[in-house]
Amino acid sequence: MNRVHLRTPQRVAAVLLIATVPSAQPAPPTRPPAWISPAHCRVLLQVTPQPRQRSNSPASFEIDFQQVLREHGQANPFDEDTVEVFSMSEAVRRVAHRIDRFFGSSRTAVHFVIPDAACTNFAVYFDTQESGHANARRYPGLVGDGARFCEAYQRRGIAPTHFDCLVDFDHDGDLDLFKGGVEPFVYCYENVGANRLVDAGRLTSDGAPFKLPCSRANRSWVTVAFYDLDGDGDLDFCPGFGDGPDAGRIIFYRNMTRERGGQLTFKRVGPLQTISGVPLAGGAQAGGWFPSITFATDWDGDGRGPDALVGSRNRCWLYRGLGTNTQGAPRFAEAVPVQAGGRDVELANPRFDMADIDGDGDLDLFAGTQPGPVYWFQNVGTRTKPLFASGKVIAWDGRYLIGDAHSGVEISDFDGDGLLDLVSGRFWERTDLDDPTRPRVFGGFFRNSGTRASPRFEPHASGGPFTEQYQSCDAVRQNSVRAVDWDHDGQLDLLAGDTDGFVWFFRNEGSPEFPVFAPGEKLQAGGKLLSVATTGGHARLSICDWNNDGSRDLIVADGSGTVSLFLNRGGEVRAMLAAGTRLQAGGKPLQAGARASVLVCDWDNDGRKDLLLADEKGYSVCWNAGTDASPVLAAPRPILFGGKPVSYVRPNLGAFVDWNGDGKRDLIGCHFENSVRFYRNVGSGAPGAEPQFADPEGVVILQGESPQMISGADVVDWTGDGDLDLLTGQGHGGSGLRFYARAWLEDELHGQHPVVTLRGAEARPNGH
Repeated sequence: MNRVHLRTPQRVAAVLLIATVPSAQPAPPTRPPAWISPAHCRVLLQVTPQPRQRSNSPASFEIDFQQVLREHGQANPFDEDTVEVFSMSEAVRRVAHRIDRFFGSSRTAVHFVIPDAACTNFAVYFDTQESGHANARRYPGLVGDGARFCEAYQRRGIAPTHFDCLVDFDHDGDLDLFKGGVEPFVYCYENVGANRLVDAGRLTSDGAPFKLPCSRANRSWVTVAFYDLDGDGDLDFCPGFGDGPDAGRIIFYRNMTRERGGQLTFKRVGPLQTISGVPLAGGAQAGGWFPSITFATDWDGDGRGPDALVGSRNRCWLYRGLGTNTQGAPRFAEAVPVQAGGRDVELANPRFDMADIDGDGDLDLFAGTQPGPVYWFQNVGTRTKPLFASGKVIAWDGRYLIGDAHSGVEISDFDGDGLLDLVSGRFWERTDLDDPTRPRVFGGFFRNSGTRASPRFEPHASGGPFTEQYQSCDAVRQNSVRAVDWDHDGQLDLLAGDTDGFVWFFRNEGSPEFPVFAPGEKLQAGGKLLSVATTGGHARLSICDWNNDGSRDLIVADGSGTVSLFLNRGGEVRAMLAAGTRLQAGGKPLQAGARASVLVCDWDNDGRKDLLLADEKGYSVCWNAGTDASPVLAAPRPILFGGKPVSYVRPNLGAFVDWNGDGKRDLIGCHFENSVRFYRNVGSGAPGAEPQFADPEGVVILQGESPQMISGADVVDWTGDGDLDLLTGQGHGGSGLRFYARAWLEDELHGQHPVVTLRGAEARPNGH
């Protein structure tokens, strides 16, 4: 999934405005450009450069492609894989673009790259699904607005996590996927048949992205559920919240869509609660972190419902349905704890599903958990008097460094063999430390290989839900990223350290504007996998030639603050890392604080490499008292900003580059998971002079859409246009690696994104 979305409904409104209001200048082309695509339709765009216009500047606009096709005699569905964007100024060239869909609305957002200020005329070509012009394997390119780097076109399993749900939303007989998480949005995947899920964009209401209640920092930690609560035939929306004004509550949004397949509209009714007014899940005061809800038409066969199973406060709570009130809102009895094996079901942040898995006529209980394991509680009672045996683990029983998987669970016959299967996704795909060489597992399809009366679940690589597209470079959560030509082929590759303590290599097989990466591979050192799992994981790396032998070496800091050197013994062409050794500083093994990150640079401009550290205590430097080829590091010394350390939580690195073009190198640091900051060097920049910084807060050059979306940063001229661009990893909120062009960062900081004006739409002339 190579996408970053507009942050607020206000931004969407602004884009709509600039896409539909003509600009006074520059003047439109006097003659239509030649038709250069087999596609049936195109729209012509005019871009007004901004005062700070730079090369490779991202721009965007919104359009209803389906409506344009209808207006030009095409009734068949629009296909985004037919879209191509061309710059028509001077030399005609295809430019990188991205299509963002909106689930429940026919509008789409088009993001594209303006190569330079001279490129003001563009044409966007597109067609229908039946045209035969679609090319899903034509990589659309990398737009520098925070888009994720992508691996090659491939199939990848996908499954619901704790925050997600599978439901037949469009009543076509298959299960669609709706994904929640940190951000105040829900991301939708439509099942187009045979378990193939297609990215359908963010959930909308009234034609605009549905932004959910969130904290001031734009975080919701939303858990998604749908059910027809008011009995009108469509699915209502019942999200649970871990943050924001509704934290610890489950909210009822009635589906007000006028006709099936029409523009989605949801109306807030309020928190789901019992007849005595107690919120389901108990609310934030009760410690209902990550509350989840699963509805049953009739849990115990009493003829009333729907009933609800709620995961909250590490328990399973049954709320029996008591029908609806005069406004059509559901009424629930007070909470009753569900028991298994004679005691309350107790699991860390559970998510539940229920199904008659063994064909005995009653409902069995299934639970995903925050640590990961999925449990089956067999109903040994009856349909009307459920009685559950103790739970047994049926999925995700491996050993993981960090016990946060937030697994989900869904029971259905996914492979059509008449037996109910299990799918269970994890919020971050993890490395099983019992066998770290095992291939990555995406999704989580557990096929029922038993019988109807005696089910048995086994993991299978195929048969469950999947996506088929250019997949994001997945580097696990809380990752760090560095850009380097690791394989010496002339293209910048990506190295990423992950929370489990491994370092991933993503080989670039494309070009700067259209980079496509080979699937990630874990680096080896000393003949085995490079790993800092035993010292706290959270690998944060720096790339340098430590001993000046012409080879690129790695220095890796970890979660416990140890710093290890991995020398490259393979020479200039082939990387062959030796086993790691602890770096020395001040005559003893270097020990930083927790969650350390590291950067090698010439801090005082004396021609020798020094070492920067960031940890829970702030930023520090280890001066090099030796030579550039044989560094001898002094003990860490705090880096101060106007005489003060930074005050924000867990700073991390970062880069040391001339960001503002004044000839002196500046510090780029990060407030972990929140922002990237520029610290201007106000020192002399003279050889041997330590850089000076005045402001401990710095200047925020990138603010995450919500907390937990940024982890570390690297600065490099990715596009080769002379501008320094920004790369980031992701924190708890995701696992991708993202790219921000300098032009987009400057446009965002100054509120001056390029103005895009639609100059008209037209069909291909006859004979072309």
